[in-house]
Amino acid sequence: MTDINSYVEYFRTLAREHKEINDFYMMDINEPLAALRSNIKYPALILTSLSGNFEASNLDNILDSINAGFLIIGHLDQIDDFSGELLILEKMKQIGTDIIARMLHDHMKCELLIVKAIPGFNINSVSYEMLGPVFDNDYGVMYSFKLLDCLDLQFDSSIWIAI
Repeated sequence: MTDINSYVEYFRTLAREHKEINDFYMMDINEPLAALRSNIKYPALILTSLSGNFEASNLDNILDSINAGFLIIGHLDQIDDFSGELLILEKMKQIGTDIIARMLHDHMKCELLIVKAIPGFNINSVSYEMLGPVFDNDYGVMYSFKLLDCLDLQFDSSIWIAI
């Protein structure tokens, strides 16, 4: 099962280690919205919520198929600056691609944190969508990808009252 703390810490580390990312927010939309009212530092990485489903074509190999992703956003001071929008979208796409490249690199190294944070990462599952304006004249790119993890659905009768 995906370790959620490892997942969040992995992306927090990527945001901290990338030379151009200046802020990190996770999952709860209220966190970046509160920061927008005060002092969000751009570009920022916003981790999206996880979702998923169980896959069991046979009951021997049950998988947890996890939909994951992140948003890289930058800010444009002037509204309707169309050339500025294109420049910022291009920059956010490059930063997002850097993150995906790092994920692939780390996944290929098979370190323990990576196995816990992004199990079964498949580069073929990555998709992206350009967004903007969102929030307060922010523009960015949303990256989505799938993770696959083996799921152990062992029945434990000790946690049930009447079985």
